[in-house]
Amino acid sequence: IHAKIQSQKDEKSTKECSCKNKNDKKNELTIDLKRIQAEFENYQKRTEKQNADFREYASANIISELLPVVDSLEQGIKHNKELVLVYEQFSSILAKNGLTKIEVNVGDRFDHDKMECLMQEESKIVEGRVAQVLSTGYMLKEKILRPTKISISKKIENKESKEEN
Repeated sequence: IHAKIQSQKDEKSTKECSCKNKNDKKNELTIDLKRIQAEFENYQKRTEKQNADFREYASANIISELLPVVDSLEQGIKHNKELVLVYEQFSSILAKNGLTKIEVNVGDRFDHDKMECLMQEESKIVEGRVAQVLSTGYMLKEKILRPTKISISKKIENKESKEEN
Protein backbone atom coordinates (compact mmCIF):
# COMPACT_ATOMS: atom_id res chain seq x y z
CA ILE A 1 0.00 0.00 0.00
CA HIS A 2 2.77 2.36 0.94
CA ALA A 3 4.52 1.71 -2.37
CA LYS A 4 1.27 2.29 -4.24
CA ILE A 5 0.74 5.67 -2.57
CA GLN A 6 4.33 6.65 -3.34
CA SER A 7 3.92 5.72 -7.02
CA GLN A 8 0.71 7.79 -7.22
CA LYS A 9 2.58 10.77 -5.71
CA ASP A 10 5.36 10.28 -8.25
CA GLU A 11 2.84 10.17 -11.11
CA LYS A 12 1.17 13.33 -9.77
CA SER A 13 4.49 15.22 -9.54
CA THR A 14 5.44 13.98 -13.02
CA LYS A 15 2.13 15.32 -14.37
CA GLU A 16 2.76 18.67 -12.62
CA CYS A 17 6.27 18.85 -14.13
CA SER A 18 4.83 17.88 -17.45
CA CYS A 19 2.25 20.69 -17.17
CA LYS A 20 4.95 23.19 -16.20
CA ASN A 21 7.06 22.08 -19.15
CA LYS A 22 4.05 22.38 -21.44
CA ASN A 23 3.28 25.91 -20.16
CA ASP A 24 6.92 26.92 -20.52
CA LYS A 25 7.00 25.50 -24.03
CA LYS A 26 3.70 27.25 -24.86
CA ASN A 27 5.05 30.60 -23.59
CA GLU A 28 8.28 30.10 -25.50
CA LEU A 29 6.41 29.33 -28.72
CA THR A 30 4.10 32.33 -28.19
CA ILE A 31 7.10 34.64 -27.79
CA ASP A 32 8.74 33.17 -30.92
CA LEU A 33 5.52 33.62 -32.87
CA LYS A 34 5.18 37.26 -31.80
CA ARG A 35 8.81 37.93 -32.73
CA ILE A 36 8.39 36.34 -36.16
CA GLN A 37 5.16 38.27 -36.71
CA ALA A 38 6.90 41.57 -35.81
CA GLU A 39 9.81 40.74 -38.15
CA PHE A 40 7.36 40.02 -40.97
CA GLU A 41 5.50 43.30 -40.39
CA ASN A 42 8.83 45.18 -40.46
CA TYR A 43 9.76 43.37 -43.66
CA GLN A 44 6.45 44.41 -45.26
CA LYS A 45 6.93 48.06 -44.24
CA ARG A 46 10.53 48.08 -45.50
CA THR A 47 9.48 46.53 -48.82
CA GLU A 48 6.65 49.05 -49.26
CA LYS A 49 9.05 51.94 -48.62
CA GLN A 50 11.62 50.54 -51.07
CA ASN A 51 8.93 50.12 -53.73
CA ALA A 52 7.63 53.65 -53.15
CA ASP A 53 11.17 55.06 -53.41
CA PHE A 54 11.76 53.08 -56.59
CA ARG A 55 8.54 54.35 -58.17
CA GLU A 56 9.31 57.91 -57.11
CA TYR A 57 12.84 57.96 -58.54
CA ALA A 58 12.56 55.45 -61.40
CA SER A 59 12.52 58.30 -63.90
CA ALA A 60 15.62 59.99 -62.41
CA ASN A 61 18.02 58.32 -64.84
CA ILE A 62 16.18 59.30 -68.02
CA ILE A 63 15.49 62.81 -66.76
CA SER A 64 19.19 63.25 -65.93
CA GLU A 65 20.03 62.31 -69.50
CA LEU A 66 17.51 64.88 -70.79
CA LEU A 67 19.04 67.81 -68.88
CA PRO A 68 21.59 68.61 -71.63
CA VAL A 69 18.63 68.83 -74.05
CA VAL A 70 16.99 71.37 -71.72
CA ASP A 71 20.26 73.32 -71.64
CA SER A 72 20.47 73.27 -75.45
CA LEU A 73 16.90 74.50 -75.76
CA GLU A 74 17.61 77.34 -73.33
CA GLN A 75 20.65 78.35 -75.41
CA GLY A 76 18.66 77.95 -78.63
CA ILE A 77 15.92 80.31 -77.40
CA LYS A 78 18.50 83.09 -77.19
CA HIS A 79 19.08 82.79 -80.94
CA ASN A 80 15.72 81.51 -82.19
CA LYS A 81 12.56 82.67 -80.40
CA GLU A 82 10.51 80.01 -82.20
CA LEU A 83 11.94 77.40 -79.84
CA VAL A 84 10.12 78.92 -76.84
CA LEU A 85 6.99 76.80 -77.37
CA VAL A 86 9.02 73.57 -77.64
CA TYR A 87 11.02 74.51 -74.54
CA GLU A 88 7.87 75.30 -72.55
CA GLN A 89 6.19 72.02 -73.54
CA PHE A 90 9.29 70.02 -72.71
CA SER A 91 9.75 71.83 -69.38
CA SER A 92 6.11 71.26 -68.52
CA ILE A 93 6.42 67.50 -69.04
CA LEU A 94 9.54 67.38 -66.87
CA ALA A 95 7.86 69.49 -64.17
CA LYS A 96 4.87 67.12 -64.10
CA ASN A 97 7.35 64.35 -63.33
CA GLY A 98 8.81 66.27 -60.38
CA LEU A 99 11.73 68.17 -61.93
CA THR A 100 12.40 71.65 -60.53
CA LYS A 101 15.16 74.18 -61.08
CA ILE A 102 17.45 75.03 -58.19
CA GLU A 103 17.02 78.79 -57.90
CA VAL A 104 20.38 80.51 -57.45
CA ASN A 105 20.98 84.22 -57.99
CA VAL A 106 24.08 86.38 -58.11
CA GLY A 107 24.95 87.45 -54.56
CA ASP A 108 23.48 84.34 -52.88
CA ARG A 109 25.48 82.55 -50.21
CA PHE A 110 27.32 79.45 -51.39
CA ASP A 111 25.38 76.26 -50.52
CA HIS A 112 27.64 73.23 -51.02
CA ASP A 113 24.60 70.90 -51.02
CA LYS A 114 23.04 72.51 -54.09
CA MET A 115 25.94 74.24 -55.80
CA GLU A 116 29.24 73.27 -57.36
CA CYS A 117 31.92 75.97 -57.51
CA LEU A 118 33.95 75.76 -60.71
CA MET A 119 36.05 78.89 -60.28
CA GLN A 120 36.67 82.15 -58.43
CA GLU A 121 36.50 85.51 -60.08
CA GLU A 122 37.21 89.02 -58.95
CA SER A 123 33.97 90.83 -58.31
CA LYS A 124 32.46 93.79 -56.47
CA ILE A 125 30.07 91.34 -54.79
CA VAL A 126 30.82 90.33 -51.19
CA GLU A 127 33.64 87.77 -51.13
CA GLY A 128 32.48 84.15 -51.03
CA ARG A 129 29.12 84.85 -52.66
CA VAL A 130 27.81 83.66 -56.04
CA ALA A 131 29.39 85.86 -58.71
CA GLN A 132 27.93 84.09 -61.74
CA VAL A 133 25.60 81.16 -62.46
CA LEU A 134 27.33 79.05 -65.11
CA SER A 135 24.82 76.20 -65.39
CA THR A 136 21.37 75.65 -63.90
CA GLY A 137 20.95 72.91 -61.33
CA TYR A 138 17.93 70.60 -61.06
CA MET A 139 16.17 68.55 -58.41
CA LEU A 140 13.82 65.60 -58.87
CA LYS A 141 11.45 65.90 -55.94
CA GLU A 142 13.90 65.97 -53.00
CA LYS A 143 16.90 64.49 -54.82
CA ILE A 144 19.52 66.68 -56.51
CA LEU A 145 20.08 65.47 -60.06
CA ARG A 146 22.60 68.13 -60.98
CA PRO A 147 23.99 70.89 -58.76
CA THR A 148 24.04 74.47 -59.99
CA LYS A 149 27.48 75.26 -61.38
CA ILE A 150 28.70 78.68 -60.24
CA SER A 151 31.67 80.96 -59.82
CA ILE A 152 32.44 82.50 -56.45
CA SER A 153 33.45 86.10 -55.93
CA LYS A 154 36.80 87.09 -54.47
CA LYS A 155 38.27 90.46 -53.56
CA ILE A 156 39.53 92.62 -56.36
CA GLU A 157 43.26 92.91 -55.87
CA ASN A 158 44.76 96.37 -56.31
CA LYS A 159 47.27 96.74 -59.12
CA GLU A 160 49.61 98.47 -56.68
CA SER A 161 49.76 95.46 -54.36
CA LYS A 162 50.50 93.18 -57.34
CA GLU A 163 53.34 95.44 -58.46
CA GLU A 164 54.87 95.44 -54.95
CA ASN A 165 55.00 91.62 -54.92
